[in-house]
Amino acid sequence: MAYALIYTAKSSGKTSYWANPGFTGNGKRKYTWDSPKDINFKQLKAKYPTLFGNKSNDRFEILNLANGQKQKITYQVRQVKKVSKEATPPLATHPKMFRKTPYLIVLDRKGQPRKYWSNSQKTFVNTVNDRLSRWKELGAAEESLRWIVNNEQLKAQFNDGTITIWNGQTNQPALSPSEVARLVAPQPTQVVNQVVKQAQKVSQQSPTYRALDQHFAQLPTQADLKVDTATDDELPGIDLSKYDPALVFGAASYLIDALKEQKNVNQLLKRYDGAVLQDYLHVLEFVGLDDLDVDEFTATFQENRQTRRQIKNLSLLLNALAQSFEPDKFWKALEDDSASNQYHFRSASTAKKLQKLIKSYGETNTKDD
Repeated sequence: MAYALIYTAKSSGKTSYWANPGFTGNGKRKYTWDSPKDINFKQLKAKYPTLFGNKSNDRFEILNLANGQKQKITYQVRQVKKVSKEATPPLATHPKMFRKTPYLIVLDRKGQPRKYWSNSQKTFVNTVNDRLSRWKELGAAEESLRWIVNNEQLKAQFNDGTITIWNGQTNQPALSPSEVARLVAPQPTQVVNQVVKQAQKVSQQSPTYRALDQHFAQLPTQADLKVDTATDDELPGIDLSKYDPALVFGAASYLIDALKEQKNVNQLLKRYDGAVLQDYLHVLEFVGLDDLDVDEFTATFQENRQTRRQIKNLSLLLNALAQSFEPDKFWKALEDDSASNQYHFRSASTAKKLQKLIKSYGETNTKDD
């Protein structure tokens, strides 16, 4: 005689057969045993926890294919006590979630369970399964944390708690409190200094670039001052600590260097929108959910779309920059007009004041005469 393991869904009443592995509604594909004693239900649940995880034990039966009679499964699986949503679920119970994307942002408050940041919901969620966000690289997680701690609209969510980046693989914090504190928005000058440092890494600098870099980095000396005709004027005010020439030059150089990647960025965006996305969609179309690691698939798909969003934003910036800015004209203008190293008094009133303060000025003019 032949026996089959069947499962009847409570909501729809639909019966499916065990097909080793997996369940199917097609009776021709069912898996059979010679005796009910051969159906080791406990072993099947242990071997395929994902397939049996969402199915109630009392909905399983053994079907006698010869006479159509059914009998309940005698083995009763010990029911695991459900964890309250208000409790903090241990990360160790979700090892697959953090295999490739170990970093997450957590919020701890005294006397309350831990919460986890979700980019999609723009808030901290209660449990590990509430679509929390994960990152593959610590640097990417830091950028997200920087955005969170500097967002005025979000501060009410964590201003009375401790927020940090957690490593889901080691179950340890990835940042110390002082490292979290440094992510608070720096002063504008510090931001521009970072841009300048990046610009200084530009490879194969041209002779014009080096000359201009030296020009903007040095202040003129007394020998560079020339006496010339000048007109009366009023000096407009400007904050040189904010718009330092060296910093502006470095920022412009950084943008020009980024513009060189426009073609590669656009090609990469096209690749993500075409081939990469279609691969994910085809997997969803052709692979059954019972045969898919849903948690890992969701994590990798989210990481893919977040990376694609960064590429698209960069593409928008570079395309706009390419339409409104011509690097060749920029370099030519600086080379022709801005680096002559010739300085002349332009304001007559200022010239008179300064000439009296320069001790050697009279002696120099006397010798020249």
